[in-house]
Amino acid sequence: MRSNRRPSLCVLMQLLVLMVGMTPALAGQVQLTWDAPDSSTPLAGYMLSYWQELTGIPHSVDVGPQTTYTLDGLENGATYSFAVTAYDPAENESGQSNVVTVTMPAGPTLVNPPPEVTLPGPTVHFTWTDGGLPVAEWWVYVGSSVGANDLLDSGSLGSGLSLRVDGLPTDSDAIVVRLWYLMDGTWQCSDFHYTAAPTP
Repeated sequence: MRSNRRPSLCVLMQLLVLMVGMTPALAGQVQLTWDAPDSSTPLAGYMLSYWQELTGIPHSVDVGPQTTYTLDGLENGATYSFAVTAYDPAENESGQSNVVTVTMPAGPTLVNPPPEVTLPGPTVHFTWTDGGLPVAEWWVYVGSSVGANDLLDSGSLGSGLSLRVDGLPTDSDAIVVRLWYLMDGTWQCSDFHYTAAPTP
């Protein structure tokens, strides 16, 4: 465990500023960058600390001597805080840099009808949002199981954010809507579950 913080490292870190850049092509990812401080004290590396504002549980990653790091696996729509410390070859650790707080984009999602509800009938008007991400194109599957398109394969919907679907079953069975979206040349998808309207 790093301890015995030395004043030289603490002063050094006052010059270190953490910056953050979103990487919207992949949901749940941020790129963090900081400048190496000018100092006669040799540095061995940096520790990146981050925590979700809701839980406050800290996590740490030893990123070595690099001054940029891409962190993934973050929860869409959640708010995170980040800070960096430096450590020397003897594993003495500095105080924290500035704290940077970021709210992750929520990502593409169906908004109407809301997921997990019973559909109103055989005709449904679905609408969705890009959640702050740069989506270039949309495509929708509607099926009786995850990934299936036995009820509908919309084809390309371009930049449209809604679709009217006719002829859905009214048997109270499961219906899964897969929302495909194209970002930076890569197709990604999210699944949303519904219950078909009951038999009239």
